[in-house]
Amino acid sequence: MKLMGIDYGRRRIGIAVSDAEGLLARGLGVVDRKASPNYIGELTRIIAEEKPSVLVFGLPLGGDDEETAISKEVREFAAIVTERVALPVRFIDESFTSKKAAELMMHRKKKARRDKSLSDRIAACLILQEYINNG
Repeated sequence: MKLMGIDYGRRRIGIAVSDAEGLLARGLGVVDRKASPNYIGELTRIIAEEKPSVLVFGLPLGGDDEETAISKEVREFAAIVTERVALPVRFIDESFTSKKAAELMMHRKKKARRDKSLSDRIAACLILQEYINNG
């Protein structure tokens, strides 16, 4: 079963997909909300192309696993997206995925380390792989 991981951000939305068996995540791309005013349409187009069975959204929780303002924003965004694509949604705590992505990027060439879209794509991979491993 193919899965799609989504790392919601106010500037960029990182996207990852799994293989057909749902075992391994790979980065797919990023939707830049500033460059693409119709970012929801762009995301739904990608979902239609990739045909995942489930959408997995990273949910940023607070230190005590409580909902935050941004986690409520993610839930609202997920509701809008799923209204258009009619797929099941799962949420997984994304705590520290951005930090882990930054750590992974430290092993890349200096220019690549500054690529924020790469960081968002890696974060989406980490979210999805965490769901695959523990979901």
